[in-house]
Amino acid sequence: FRVMPAYIEYYSVRKALEQAPNDAKDLNSTAEIRTAFQRRVDAGYIESVSAKDIEVTKTKNEVTASVGWTRKRPMVANATILLEFDASATR
Repeated sequence: FRVMPAYIEYYSVRKALEQAPNDAKDLNSTAEIRTAFQRRVDAGYIESVSAKDIEVTKTKNEVTASVGWTRKRPMVANATILLEFDASATR
């Protein structure tokens, strides 16, 4: 149960990444995509990732936004679980 909030946040980040290129007015502008992503992050209560963390790459007619992050969650006594997440979206 302690890892559930981290996974819920992962799915929120993934959804924000998928929708950010659609919200951006100019797909050739990395700043536009990051701004659109940041609006989604602010509305979705996402704490682990911000717009400056995403990497935007352009290949021919495709734009890919991706991000990776880690979360440490305490389990029992001195045991901690490390969760690594990667999310990306292409349009």
